[in-house]
Amino acid sequence: MRFFPIFFFLICSCSNDPESVKGFINTDNLPIEKLEGAEMLQTQNGILNVKIIAETIERFEDIQPQLVFSNGLEVIFYNDSGLVRSVLKAENAEIDEINNIMTASESVVLTSSQGEKLETEELIWDERENKIYTDKKVIITTAKELIQGEGFESKPDFSEYSISKIQGTFNFKSPTN
Repeated sequence: MRFFPIFFFLICSCSNDPESVKGFINTDNLPIEKLEGAEMLQTQNGILNVKIIAETIERFEDIQPQLVFSNGLEVIFYNDSGLVRSVLKAENAEIDEINNIMTASESVVLTSSQGEKLETEELIWDERENKIYTDKKVIITTAKELIQGEGFESKPDFSEYSISKIQGTFNFKSPTN
């Protein structure tokens, strides 16, 4: 009968106290949603404005940023006619849904519909202001120019832009007589 007291002691000493179990698992920064291979569409008045294609999207409830994209994403900007204006690619991004600001990071490339290409390590898209910008180093490649700088601002369609601390090779057309 010595077996019974040892068995009774083992049974009584084992418990599943929920508070003890919570101590082993940190749930502070866990997403409330996680999507793999997702596509998000943004429309205005029934017209497609933006398409986001992402490998991984995580949504958080009470922390900023609220949406975190990882493992690659592509943001396609459309004009009112449904034609592609520009395409943004990056490894990662975060969206602050309260302020409507996306910060793309790591191997960021923005390509216009005319084939101009911007490369940087971070690019911010402010949807409310309808602009993209960075204070990081940028390289812009066009058919005839290679422009480098530190600091950039543009419309999302990459049609008009300004660069700070600019350097590079430029193609200035001389006036014809």
